[in-house]
Amino acid sequence: MALTIAVATRALMLDGFEDSMEVGASTANFTVYQGNTSLAVFPLNATPFGAGTNDALTVTSAPIDSTGTEVAGTANRFILTNQNGTTVMTGTISAVGGGGDIEVPALTVTAAATQTLNSLVLRMAVNGAVSVEASLVLV
Repeated sequence: MALTIAVATRALMLDGFEDSMEVGASTANFTVYQGNTSLAVFPLNATPFGAGTNDALTVTSAPIDSTGTEVAGTANRFILTNQNGTTVMTGTISAVGGGGDIEVPALTVTAAATQTLNSLVLRMAVNGAVSVEASLVLV
């Protein structure tokens, strides 16, 4: 028998994720890395995702620009931190078709260029698995 979580329950579970993002008094961030080197930081709103809707949790402040990139590199992972700076979620970034948690057309980050996070959505499948959908423009 397969595990099945009702849609309304998935929304409540995603609300719990949002609550964890609001722990602290600073700014929650979505940060793009090459290994351990931060390439672009996208500051999220005080309510980073808002309420879960059915099976989805959508970032509230998109699009978000990161204009302070000082280091060039090739994106290969991301970290979501809450308002305390505590890691809440990590995942991989790859080129389209590369199998990353987030797939983007270009992985290169140029120093002093504006990077853009156009959208970020967390989805919870009927079996409880969480996936990430993002539109991330790296230049």
